[in-house]
This record gives sequence, C-alpha cells and structure tokens, in this order.
Amino acid sequence: MYQLSLGDYQVNQNRRRTRTEIKLAGIDKIVNWAKLVELFSAIDKTDRYIGGRPRKEILMMTKALFIQHLYDLSDPELEEQLNDRISFQRFAGIGLDLKVPDHSTIWRFKESLLKHGLLRHLFEQILGDIESKGLILKKGTIVDATIIRSTNRPISRQKRVELETKPSSQIDRDAQSTRKNGKYYFGYKGHIGSDVGSKIIRKVRFTAANVHDINEFKNLVSGDESAVFGDKAYSDDSVKKELRQGEFYYGILSKGRRGRRLSKKQVRKNKQLSRIRAQVEHPFAYMKRLLNYEYARARTLIRNELRFIMSCTLYNVLRAGYLLRQNG
Repeated sequence: MYQLSLGDYQVNQNRRRTRTEIKLAGIDKIVNWAKLVELFSAIDKTDRYIGGRPRKEILMMTKALFIQHLYDLSDPELEEQLNDRISFQRFAGIGLDLKVPDHSTIWRFKESLLKHGLLRHLFEQILGDIESKGLILKKGTIVDATIIRSTNRPISRQKRVELETKPSSQIDRDAQSTRKNGKYYFGYKGHIGSDVGSKIIRKVRFTAANVHDINEFKNLVSGDESAVFGDKAYSDDSVKKELRQGEFYYGILSKGRRGRRLSKKQVRKNKQLSRIRAQVEHPFAYMKRLLNYEYARARTLIRNELRFIMSCTLYNVLRAGYLLRQNG
C-alpha cells in the first residue's frame, strides 16, 4: 500500500483545493465529530482489562461512511479510493500512522451501527447541530414519500412462504409491491418531514413500498411547527380534525371522491398549497440525482434504510452549508 510521505503532505499544502476538498471541508464545518465519536463509542468492544480485537479509529471510520454515501461507493471501492485519493485521506484523518481499513472492516463497522441502532441517532445528532445554528425555521412541515425500487425481482406469495422455512440471503423478502398511477413498483418507500423554507429534513422513516403514506404521517410531524402540508395521499378527515384541534394550519391537498368532485374554491386552494408542497421535491431530487439513490440494492430493509438515512443526513449537511453561505 502506498503511504504518503511528509514531503507529499507539504507539497500538497501549496496546490489549489479541488471541488471535492471544498465540499468535504464544508461538511467538516457543520458536523460535530466529537459528539458522533462519543455516540459511536458504544460499538467499541476493546477493553484494556478483558482484551478484544482493537477497532479501527472511530472518527476515521465515521468519516469514511460519509465519503462512501456521498460518492456512492461500494465497500471495495471505498477501500480503493481511501488508498488512492489524498482528499479522502485528509478528510478521514488517515495519516502515516494509520492503515486504510479494508472492505470487510468497513462492512463490519456498518453492521455494528445497525446492530446498536445508531444510524437514526446519527441523523438526529446532526439535525441538532444544524438547529443550533438557527437554520430550522419551524414555520411548517411538508410530509411526503418517494418510492425506491429494489434491484431484486418481485417474489410470489408461495415463494415467500417457502422462504419462511428456508430463508436465503440472496433474496429480498422485505421489499413489497405497490401501485402508483397505474404502474406497479417493487421495493421500499422513504418518508420525510421537511422544514418549510429551509428545506431541512427533520423526520425520516423507511418502510416497504406497500405501506400507505398516511400510516407514517404522525411520525413525520415534529410538533413544534405551526402548519403541516402534504399531497392528496395524506388527505384524511381524522387527520384534519386532529391538526386543527392542535391549532396547526391544515395544508393537506383536498382529494375528490366518487360522486363528490372538488369545488372551484378547493381547486384554487390546492394550486396555492402545491407551490409550498413542491419544496419537498428538492431533497428527493438531490438524493436520487446527485447521490445516485435511484435503487435499493441491499436485500434487507435495515441495510437499505442505512443508505436512506445517510442520504438524508448528507442532504441536510450540504443544505445547511448552502444556507450558511447565503446568510453570509
């Protein structure tokens, strides 16, 4: 493995920074890494009294996780890039005294995070960092969901029954089918509650695709906003009553029913609300186009959820950096 010499570091100090280095430096300014290291210390099994295999330096592994999902790298690709790219080594803090983690070490690190349920805590921790900078407006929340298709094939009910007794790690049993606009999709749904104005994601949920949007509604509302917006999938009389009793502005689009078409007033109001609701498309577009999160490649819900939560976290960090630059 090629190791940087002291001369290499000194020479590279004088060259112009790349766009990658600038982006990674922007992440450094937002994230409180010390708090994440403290959070992730739960997975460190090393003990000076009872022994145990030493774990790779937690900060380095955490930053490597950010690199992986920012640039859509597999575990072997991440290992290769960490060995090859100076910008990644600098960001991850890989100096001359540290060996680049191999792909199996990277995989075990992520499995440990999932086992201890730390990914959602990571999202909330960084959201707290962003909120402390005064970037979350709390004027309202926009709820929405997006379908993330699985790269695996749909399986029949009979096959699912067979897999109950003879499970296979090569088949995705967690993904489900749903229908939207006359088309069938097999995979998952990512649900978010986004802050009106700042577009920061405040709540995240990840489910199979057959879970109806309205079932996750309460999990996407923070409770400290003054209004809630959403498309027709969230139109429900009980939700309307509950929100209005809680003195929230009800901004869910009205939905026509059989034998009861929308009035002209409802149509006009839907158009007005749609202008606000459209803000929620920004984070989904960013995740799918720039983070390349079009498909769920893993074969379990929990591993696909890891990627969704990391995508939401990265979106929030980069969005927060943009807002800070705009505010001067």
